[in-house]
Amino acid sequence: MTHPLVRQPGLIPLWLWNGTEPGVTSAFQPIVDLRTGEVIGYEVLSRGQGSLESPHELFTHARVSGYTWELERACWTSALRCISKLPEDQRRAPFFFNVSPDVLSDPRFGDGSTLALLERHGLGPRHLVLEITEKAVIEDGALLQRLTRECAAQGFGLALDDFGAGHSGLVTLVHCVPRFIKLDQALVRDIHLHAYRQHLVKSLVDFSSSVDAILIAEGVETWEEMTVLLRLGIRHAQGYLLARPTPSPMRPAEAFESRRREAMRALLLRERADDTTVGGLVIRRATVDVSATVDTVNDVFRDAPQADHVVVLEGSRPRALVTRRNLASWVPGSATHAPSLIIEDQVAVTALVGLAMARPPEAVYDPVVVTDAQGQFLGTVTMKQLLLRATELAERPAAK
Repeated sequence: MTHPLVRQPGLIPLWLWNGTEPGVTSAFQPIVDLRTGEVIGYEVLSRGQGSLESPHELFTHARVSGYTWELERACWTSALRCISKLPEDQRRAPFFFNVSPDVLSDPRFGDGSTLALLERHGLGPRHLVLEITEKAVIEDGALLQRLTRECAAQGFGLALDDFGAGHSGLVTLVHCVPRFIKLDQALVRDIHLHAYRQHLVKSLVDFSSSVDAILIAEGVETWEEMTVLLRLGIRHAQGYLLARPTPSPMRPAEAFESRRREAMRALLLRERADDTTVGGLVIRRATVDVSATVDTVNDVFRDAPQADHVVVLEGSRPRALVTRRNLASWVPGSATHAPSLIIEDQVAVTALVGLAMARPPEAVYDPVVVTDAQGQFLGTVTMKQLLLRATELAERPAAK
């Protein structure tokens, strides 16, 4: 496990503490249950002063200067002072604090001073969730397991932060068994454009459900990302789309809440339909505008080696389906390469298998383009997905 590079003797610098005043400020960003609109907690973020305002610059400077612990204590003090002044109903919500493995393994964290600091502000471990950052290198898994178990025994909640950002995520996940798993924003960013990421996130949704962990998508910034995340089964999220960090805990604005309710109504209408419909299989694939050239599509295939096809859109409506194997014969703007099958998301899987297999031999294994009832593009379903799902349904026990 890494440790501060230097430990400086003497007075603590003013950028950390000015007497009893911490040299950092706190901000709060809500974590929202997308199905209900309720805030399930707040992540606590810290900001420095001047050139150290950026969290990255602040914590890097502290590490190389040997003040990692002192900075963490300043951040905690600033945040706890803010939290202690909140109304009782807000103070109950769990607050998510980032904690690096270096700090967690520091003897001063477990010597009682952390609990005393909480008690001094009228708070306890049950008010906090410790976010173990997955970007840190974890060398001693047994130590991490012991430390996180001790924290859990004291009443702290545990979260794995930045999941998917580094090589040690699965190892850390096994050792700390977190209640919350926070998807790194690198997985969330532009997820509507990356089918591979969608498959990965869908598998993580299934995994978190099976181990009773709460999966949170971090860094959500656009409605395109939000829509795809909802369809993949993500229930909890945070990011600029929902609310920016503020000096005191705030709920998302009504403008977001209004669109969230609209998105949830559309999603629930699909979920209430028979679960044999194709909507649950849809993956949002790479798209280009109808004005795109062959070079543009070729660039998409080059930048996304896992992509097998690209959908050409006119506005939000599908006009062509270009695969790797037929790119050379595609004529932009022509009626060639129109999708061999476009269906609505409420079509039953069993019915779609018949429709897909009835296509001409040269098109029988083409992906199926899926739209909503208004004809707007949602994504595609591959024949492999379709046949696997049809097999699952066929093997279901008959309802009694």
